[in-house]
Amino acid sequence: MPDTASNPALVLTASPLQRVGAFALAALAKAGHPREVSGEVLHDAVGRMTGHLLETVKVAKAADPGGFWLGASYLLWPNSKLNPTARGKQSFSERDRLIREWRAYPDPAGWPGAPCAYCGRPACDWYGKVDIPLGASAAHRNTTAPGHEGTPLCYPCVASLWAFPYGASLSGGRAALMHSWDDDFLARMTATTVTRTLRQASAGPSEKQKPGPYARELWVLQAVRVYGQRITSGVELIVLSNSNKEQLLATQELSQPVAEFLRSTNKNPKRSAAYPVLVATQGTKQVPGEAFLAKRAFTRPAQVLDFAIGHVLKQISAAALVPAETTVLGPLLYAYCREVLTMDDKDVERIRELARRLAALLGQDSRRGPFREFIQANGKGGNLHGWFRSKGVDWLLFERPKDTPPVLLPVRDYRLLFEDERSWSWRRLLVFAVLEALAEAGWEPKGPQEELQEIKELVDAVGGGQEEGVQR
Repeated sequence: MPDTASNPALVLTASPLQRVGAFALAALAKAGHPREVSGEVLHDAVGRMTGHLLETVKVAKAADPGGFWLGASYLLWPNSKLNPTARGKQSFSERDRLIREWRAYPDPAGWPGAPCAYCGRPACDWYGKVDIPLGASAAHRNTTAPGHEGTPLCYPCVASLWAFPYGASLSGGRAALMHSWDDDFLARMTATTVTRTLRQASAGPSEKQKPGPYARELWVLQAVRVYGQRITSGVELIVLSNSNKEQLLATQELSQPVAEFLRSTNKNPKRSAAYPVLVATQGTKQVPGEAFLAKRAFTRPAQVLDFAIGHVLKQISAAALVPAETTVLGPLLYAYCREVLTMDDKDVERIRELARRLAALLGQDSRRGPFREFIQANGKGGNLHGWFRSKGVDWLLFERPKDTPPVLLPVRDYRLLFEDERSWSWRRLLVFAVLEALAEAGWEPKGPQEELQEIKELVDAVGGGQEEGVQR
């Protein structure tokens, strides 16, 4: 067994894989933090991982009982001593010996005299593809360069890289990892994943179920929502394959504002009540709402607002023009605008004030006319600028509510709707805010059935967001 001096504690480096692995080792060692894993504790943790690999010695195929790590090895460590081409011809004792040799502590007399590529401490050996994922493409070669002995790593760092699969979701021939520079979040989520991975490994083979759309993004969203503390950094989803068939390294990030907002939807009672309504606005026929919410939160956060408003608009029917969910969803969407889309509080409030003025003007007439014109102006080919010019005159002649300005569309509001770089989002938000204000006022349209149907068709044209392609 190596002594403590030559086997220092784990440290956290700039590598997300090494960081996940370090926290996974801490979880395997039942330590509070990677810094507590050194010497005999580290040796025992590596021994535990080696023991898991040794369980595959008598396994013929990865699908057989006890074959979990054999199956994972083709993804993680191709052509290693765990899965050589000639494995079928090896005896059980030979397999056992080769696995132990592979994961043995290198003799200090043979150390390369080079610094560890990750932490700068003395490296214990050179390592290549059978130990660490090397890259994603020709730009980052997935093989060691000719004439180069590999990557120099110290024992704690290579042990972390051996351990990162315990902190990953292993399915579909790929490993998915959750990483964050928020160490508290990373520690909690990695420990939870380690427990799940150990359970899967010990459960034996089970019938494979096809994952749902955006299952990995949904995994991160659900992890974020159950976390109990403030998230101080973004959350990365890293998907990789080190197999001979596919070399992949893809990363996408859930930004800190989005992650913290999603967490708040499970911790804030009012937001928690509105969250199912938000989820319902995001789904399509092919993709459940929460899965699409997760995908958009990663890739296009602004689309969460667009699809929420579009959904509400589509719910307008002859029976109830303004859906009841509008008033439930409103506060959550305004919070999303402020906290995620970084819309200024004052600007959001200006849109809401403008919406209240419009609702007062539109709500004076229960016939279809005024509301129909407003919806038309917001649709394709509509002239919202001209509509405001016309209604500005009506506002001057209208018996206005007390404490309302004489101008319907002040210059600052005009610039938000027509000159701001986010003008489209502001106009979408305005339509929703008008619906909310009309709902709060209890306004309902009256008129012949065919006229109400015409309103519905106009709203459908305005509200429809373009559906995205389904990916799994």
